[in-house]
Amino acid sequence: MRIDPVVGLMDELDLAYVSLAEARDSKDWDATRRELAAIANLHACLRETEPSTVIGAAHLLREAAALLLRSNAPYYGDRLRDVASRLDEGHRAFPDLIWLRNVRGALAAGDCGRPGENAAELLALALKGASRPVLLYRNMAPPVAQDAPVASETRI
Repeated sequence: MRIDPVVGLMDELDLAYVSLAEARDSKDWDATRRELAAIANLHACLRETEPSTVIGAAHLLREAAALLLRSNAPYYGDRLRDVASRLDEGHRAFPDLIWLRNVRGALAAGDCGRPGENAAELLALALKGASRPVLLYRNMAPPVAQDAPVASETRI
């Protein structure tokens, strides 16, 4: 089974942030600029990548929540993190999906300014990933043919 592309991008982002911190600590300004460019590129890729699982959708919801915490809507950010936690646990609730669709519409309409519009783009992608059917893969051994017991003959 392939890994969710959003999960892979988030891992790359984590590594890029670690490299950025190391470059800043060593005062290597060229490396710092390269890492900042890489982080900007990864964030741009993240805005265009559709998650293939609810785990990837949860990552996008956390990114959207981080955008909204900088705006004047911390309630939305808190609620988005709660929904992301439920998705991580495997609980995909219908009321959460309805709330996400309504919030996406409000944010796209400009409720929270530019950060809200950016978060709405991430919510649209997260909704696609969260709405996908969940596929379960089970590895079962094929049935083994057993010899049928032979009836013993009884003589009277």
